[in-house]
Amino acid sequence: MNMTTTTVNTKSNESSQRPLIVAAWVDQSIGEAGMHKYIKERFGTLSSSISQWSYFDSPDNFTSYLENNVNIRLISVMSGGMSRLLVPQHSHHPAFHSVYVFCADMERARKALADEIKVKGIFNIEDDLYDQMAYDLAKILVEDGIALARLDQRTVARQNYEEAKRLISTQANRLNDEEKKARLTEIDGRIDQLFV
Repeated sequence: MNMTTTTVNTKSNESSQRPLIVAAWVDQSIGEAGMHKYIKERFGTLSSSISQWSYFDSPDNFTSYLENNVNIRLISVMSGGMSRLLVPQHSHHPAFHSVYVFCADMERARKALADEIKVKGIFNIEDDLYDQMAYDLAKILVEDGIALARLDQRTVARQNYEEAKRLISTQANRLNDEEKKARLTEIDGRIDQLFV
C-alpha cells in the first residue's frame, strides 16, 4: 500500500537563508496512514523548528519525495529494512541530512550501515531515539544560529538558540546535569554575543 502522510508545522524556521528542516519516517507499519498515532504525535511535536513531518510506507514514495525536494535538510527515521535499502542509495544526496534507524535487530543494522556517516544512531527503544534526535537537533539549531548571526539575522539566530536551549533543557535526557549545564552556558553566551 503506497501511502504517504504529512503533517506541517506552521511555526517553522522563518529564515529564507537556511534550508528548511524536514523530517520523514520511512517504515511499512509506522508510515501507514492512520497507524501509530501516538508515535506520530510525539515526534511531530519534538520541535517547531521541524517544518514538516512526512510518513512513508514505501521506498519509492520516499525516493520521489527526496528527489523532488532538494532545498531542504531531511532528517529521517527508518526501519532496519528500509534503511539498508535507502541509506546506501541516497547518502550522497545533499538534502539527505541524517538518518536514525529504529528497528528490532540492531546488530544487523549496525553491520549493514557501519560505513554510513549520515546514520546518527540505531535504536530499538523509542525514548532513546527521541532523546538522540532532540540532542542532535539542538546542535543543528546552534550551528544555524551561528550562521544566521554572521548574516546579521540576529532575531532568527536568537530563536534558534532559544529552541536549542529548550531541547537541551527538556528533551535531551541523554545528557547528565553537568553536560546540560555546559551546553546551556555555551548557548547563553552565544545569545549574549548577538546584541553586543
